Amino acid sequence: MMPLLIHGLHGDRTGTWTYGSGHNSVFWPKELLPADTEKARILTFGYDANIAHFWARPSKNKLDSYSDDLFQQLDYNRYKIDATNRPIILVAHSLGGLVCANGLVDAASRSQSTKGLANCIRRIAFLGTPHQGSDKAQWAETARSFIKIFKETNAELSKDLDEKSEKLAKLGVQFPNLLRSRSEIPKTQIDIVCFYEGQTTKLGGKDVGMIVTESSACIVGYPRTLLDANHEDMCKFSDKNDVNYIRLSGLLARWTKELGKTEEISEKQTVHAHACCNNLTLQIRY
Repeated sequence: MMPLLIHGLHGDRTGTWTYGSGHNSVFWPKELLPADTEKARILTFGYDANIAHFWARPSKNKLDSYSDDLFQQLDYNRYKIDATNRPIILVAHSLGGLVCANGLVDAASRSQSTKGLANCIRRIAFLGTPHQGSDKAQWAETARSFIKIFKETNAELSKDLDEKSEKLAKLGVQFPNLLRSRSEIPKTQIDIVCFYEGQTTKLGGKDVGMIVTESSACIVGYPRTLLDANHEDMCKFSDKNDVNYIRLSGLLARWTKELGKTEEISEKQTVHAHACCNNLTLQIRY
């Protein structure tokens, strides 16, 4: 099993998933999750998650580049450890979920190797990922929420947001269509759970509301679960008794067991599953 964690805006492969700082910090994918997902190879993916790269005119939008990089590195790593048939679980926070969704949509028209990788992705946990469908105005409003929380001062970024939302609006239609198509074949069906934030975000003592609302964070027809935290903190857990951690880790533990029943893990793969390579952009943790 390969749980892969993808961070969102202004995050990184470790900080997004780390509670606190210094000696008291908890990087839960390494310190907590292995105990709940035995035999799983846990990875984190890092990229330059700047809001201007998501809401941009077609020639400057980098969503495709992020998705391509994610799939290329994941494909390389699974061949490296001889685990090309190992099921993959994605855990994506915020706009990291759009990187995943876009990669899955693009894979349908790519090489057989890329299609094979996409078919191995069998579970996705979205944490505060906006799903706005084809409505450019709604995507533009989501952009304003992120601009507010990250205090973006680039005046150009706020201009023509409806036009800059064209790529995301297309994805908002293509991804649900992909899910429906894959659900027709049991062995390629993707199970999804959408987690939504339960607390508003406060900046400088001012309440700026929900960054991604429940209705936006959830996909019709798929289960939804509350994480009682604001948008930034919904992916940070203090210890194994943290209620939010219990909700997410319980799901990942169940998925790991479900997928484990359909997977034969060779002794060679089991040995490799404990390797750690910290210098890759696709960072492996165990």
